[in-house]
Amino acid sequence: MTLIRLLPSREVLDHLSTEEQSWLIARDYGICNGWRLNFAIDASGASYGADGNSDEISSELDRLLLGKLRSQADVIVTSGKTARVEKYRSSKHAPIAIFTRTGDLDAVPAIQGTQFFRPLVLTPLANVRAVENALSDVDVQVLAFEDNSTTKAWATSIAKVIRGSGFQSPILESGLSSLRAFVANQVVDEICLTIKHSNSIGVSARVLTEAKVADLFGATADFKMANLFTDGQSTFSRWVRNGVAASKPSL
Repeated sequence: MTLIRLLPSREVLDHLSTEEQSWLIARDYGICNGWRLNFAIDASGASYGADGNSDEISSELDRLLLGKLRSQADVIVTSGKTARVEKYRSSKHAPIAIFTRTGDLDAVPAIQGTQFFRPLVLTPLANVRAVENALSDVDVQVLAFEDNSTTKAWATSIAKVIRGSGFQSPILESGLSSLRAFVANQVVDEICLTIKHSNSIGVSARVLTEAKVADLFGATADFKMANLFTDGQSTFSRWVRNGVAASKPSL
């Protein structure tokens, strides 16, 4: 399929394989020197299919692009629920950091299987002992974060732990409610959003408005679109907070 760059300048990028297309989008997105959120939905706004995971929402190009974005990150941050549903595996690109209140990660291959990096498990301070007991038979590092269950400040606390562990370019992959908490607390610097459209609907950039992004993620008034691509089936957009710029890697 033909890839078209719509922002920051229009260009038709023909005769590229899907792999080459993913490299090109990732190159234009560049490295995020901060927190990058990655999320995919379909034209109706759904982020998962009938089986409960994102396979039906994703495409080959979207999956390849995710791999490239992970390669630009130094840690992959997700929730216990997402890790279980999506059956997260250890990534060769970066360690995985999973935030959980229970330590119920028996169904997560990244915890139970072969590991490229030692996984990080983040849990509220009051839950550390229980989580350590739940994961006593696997090789993980359990880290505590401060938690006030009456507010969404836990997202800021997680960001502090991630930063304190030496990471500067996390990629955040989680369910929408968790993502909204990170956005609300101004943890997120960039949003990478894929919208997959049915063939009958086609692709329209009209759905990619600041209001649409705000409907999804909440407090995004200071985010502006920096990049936009389409392959005729999906749109791939990058939104940047307060004009944050990303340097391009050598790909």
